[in-house]
Amino acid sequence: MSSTNPQSSGSPGGGPGTTGTTVPAPVPPSTRKKTGKFLGSALNITNRYRANSSSLSKVSLAITNLKVIQCNPVLPPPISAMIASDIPPICKFLPSYRLCSRNPFNREACEAILRDAMDKSLQGVEYSSYFAPSLCQQICEDIKARVKELKFDRYKIIVTVTIGERYMQGLKAITQFLWDPEKDSYATCIYDASPSLVAVGTIYAIYFD
Repeated sequence: MSSTNPQSSGSPGGGPGTTGTTVPAPVPPSTRKKTGKFLGSALNITNRYRANSSSLSKVSLAITNLKVIQCNPVLPPPISAMIASDIPPICKFLPSYRLCSRNPFNREACEAILRDAMDKSLQGVEYSSYFAPSLCQQICEDIKARVKELKFDRYKIIVTVTIGERYMQGLKAITQFLWDPEKDSYATCIYDASPSLVAVGTIYAIYFD
């Protein structure tokens, strides 16, 4: 009595009229690079290159190409780079031990600047509540720029200008500061040459050590 082999060999493609199973293709060896071992040291490689060649560039290249197997951590940026990108540099100065200004505040020169700036800006101007704020700001900036050109040493300069309408009424103003009468100073000027307005300009020089 004859028996048939159910796993008879056939064509690999399994064509019609044939019976059998497809033989799987052989699995190729893994293309992944096997982890090697660290052989030698930087000292051995250095000695080898020194024996063959006296070129120091090859020695440094050999040491640079050394890689530690299975250890590739992500290093943070240098601290100096983080400080430069996040925190601005801080300028530090040594103490000068000076107790007075090399160029002290000059009241007479500042009064002349006040008088000239207010005469030039307010001559022939009629009072207007709409234009008065911008006119005060313009005169203040002009006076402050001219005072800064005098280069007073160790002083903070504050300039105020007040414009009011001349309409049969009085004007009172009070200003208070923490004042050092020996080092702080001020200069003031009143402009009353216009029939429609009156202006008061003041320069405060606050000593800053």
